[in-house]
Amino acid sequence: MEKEFIELFKGYEGDFGMADMSKTELDSEKNKIKPNYEWAGRPVTSDDYRNHLQGRKSIGIQPCRIDRTAQFGCIDVDPPDYGSFKVEHYLALFQQYKLPLVPILSKSGGLHCYIFLKEAIPTVDLIEALKAFLLPLGLKPTTEVFPKQKELQKDDKGDIKPGNFINLPYYNNGQSNRYAIDKNNSKLSVEQFIKFANESKVDKETLDKLVEETHRNILLGTNPEFDDGPPCLALCSKSKLEDGRDRFMYNYMVFAKKKYKDKWPDQVSAANYSYLTDPWDKAKLDSKIKAWKGETAGHTCYEDPIKDKCMRSLCYKRPFGVKSDSISVFPEIQDFEMIAYAEPEYRFNVIMPNDDKIQVIISNTKLMTTQKEVLNLVWQQTGVYFEPLKPKDFRAKLNEWRKNGQKITPPKGTQIEDRLEEELYQYCVNGPQAQERRQIHNGSCFTEEGFHYFRFTSFIEHLGNGWKIPEEKIAQKLKDRCNVEFDHSLNVDGKTLKVCKLPQLHTPQIEHKPVERKGANY
Repeated sequence: MEKEFIELFKGYEGDFGMADMSKTELDSEKNKIKPNYEWAGRPVTSDDYRNHLQGRKSIGIQPCRIDRTAQFGCIDVDPPDYGSFKVEHYLALFQQYKLPLVPILSKSGGLHCYIFLKEAIPTVDLIEALKAFLLPLGLKPTTEVFPKQKELQKDDKGDIKPGNFINLPYYNNGQSNRYAIDKNNSKLSVEQFIKFANESKVDKETLDKLVEETHRNILLGTNPEFDDGPPCLALCSKSKLEDGRDRFMYNYMVFAKKKYKDKWPDQVSAANYSYLTDPWDKAKLDSKIKAWKGETAGHTCYEDPIKDKCMRSLCYKRPFGVKSDSISVFPEIQDFEMIAYAEPEYRFNVIMPNDDKIQVIISNTKLMTTQKEVLNLVWQQTGVYFEPLKPKDFRAKLNEWRKNGQKITPPKGTQIEDRLEEELYQYCVNGPQAQERRQIHNGSCFTEEGFHYFRFTSFIEHLGNGWKIPEEKIAQKLKDRCNVEFDHSLNVDGKTLKVCKLPQLHTPQIEHKPVERKGANY
């Protein structure tokens, strides 16, 4: 059973994610549980999968492999309110559109819709297929799909950047709420899930046909005018618009200027009456056309009523789709992460016109909160300088990214606090030991009745010049993390000496087993 489970979720093997379920917090707005996430910093093993199934350690896998292929993927249905979420709605849609998706409840009570393949296929094709299934499921184009990366990147040192992982189901053999269900919403055991997943596997040819059929069904009955333009406009035009009229007309204008050239004002006038329930009056129409005669930016794909009908990969292939925009509006940013270093680092993916994701890394909070710096760094990575937002809109974006993003904790032992804790242990336990109190003056640590006593300046000297951190920050971290008491009064030869006081650190006991020696050579 374990071997078959591992085979289903075989992805990038150089690292794996871990979710610390003992340190969860509740997103009260979404009623969603959020654990602490971190990368293990080492290759995944069969034991890690086994520990996951046995409830010892919850793990996650990056589906994208080094060779840019993947054999499983997932749509992460993240509802606005987990408390009122109904799984049955999606089970019905799976059957209606004949989608080979395996429904698995997520740790928060949402839904992970998995797809399993008979053989590994190019990751780019799998991502495109998963995105094609979003609209028939009534999901927004910004819904998370895994794999998130089409290929794994390398950092400046040449090391693989693992990207994003997805938490695996059946933690503790499904005793948690992370288990698969059948079409009747009945729980499946691990063995039943493995059988169901294997029976649901598809090959690439079948998947490609499903994508084509899905696109065809979604666009059925739309105006042929948009066959060579953005599919979102076609979907908006299926019925006359009551809301979002201004934004629809702006995007129609961008499309018309490219398709109809000098005749675009006539087409905009016609569209005003064809596609709007309450058309603009002539004065407003003439004013808009006059304003649009100058150079205009590209499609505003991330605004209503466009954003929820976006079919970017299909749009990019069309001659008057988003690829033909000469000026790019502010980019769509997804997969926002904050890496919890001492100085937080921020990572996110910029969604390009062809639906590629390009990762951007911003090294500190000051850069991240300055729009000009963000756009400069995006330009360095993507080669596109996007149009800026109004300051208040950028601030709103920052709040949105941070709220919906993921906090990643670096591997244990690599953070400054971890290293300081280790250095403190080395200094107090393995460093020079004072036999009497006066030797504290010489830089030694004095231990008495369950406490260590030492001078802070002596510990700083122990750290050496490699630590480029202000001493006051080191002191604060020692106080917060290691329970060091500063400014403690200690009597040394009848005088008061201000020292650091710390509960005694104990050396782990290593059991020694004598070797049984046999034979003449001993």
